[in-house]
Amino acid sequence: MLQPRITKIDRWRYKLISTYCISSVLDIGCGQKGLTEYLPANSYTGCDIEGGDIRCSVYALPFRSRVFDTVVMGEILEHAGNPLYALEQAAAVAKQRIIVTVPNDYSLVRLSRLLAGRETEIEPEHIVSYNSWNLARLFERVKFTVRESFCFPLRLQLFPEIPIKSRFGYWLFSIADREI
Repeated sequence: MLQPRITKIDRWRYKLISTYCISSVLDIGCGQKGLTEYLPANSYTGCDIEGGDIRCSVYALPFRSRVFDTVVMGEILEHAGNPLYALEQAAAVAKQRIIVTVPNDYSLVRLSRLLAGRETEIEPEHIVSYNSWNLARLFERVKFTVRESFCFPLRLQLFPEIPIKSRFGYWLFSIADREI
């Protein structure tokens, strides 16, 4: 399968994710491994059903318990038929932190599509829609606490993206740490 190219806003997302990563990182659903550009050498492992360093599913991660300091799930949960189980798998291999990004329900892109009478879901393969509240509830179920949640970047279709955090940003970021 041909991977889509890494866009400017994808690079912004990877760079921002990297600022929250601690030591060893597992990038679940890594695609073209764009996050590696922003992390120290030898701290990154990418897994994906169609590539990465290791081929595997989010539902069957072939790693020991708590082996990675940070687990990243960028644009994965909205595709998962069983998101709680996917997050449980991530929590099992995460020593300290999980970072999740998903499309923001309240982004300007979605709101403008709604106002125009168009479908608000841009990607037909998205199964579940998230907001900061329901993501925090999922994290609680796997014994992680959200330490920060925000939306980024500000984007409106047909206009340039603005690299700022905003309630109406394109992606919802949730950074959660293991409960002690």
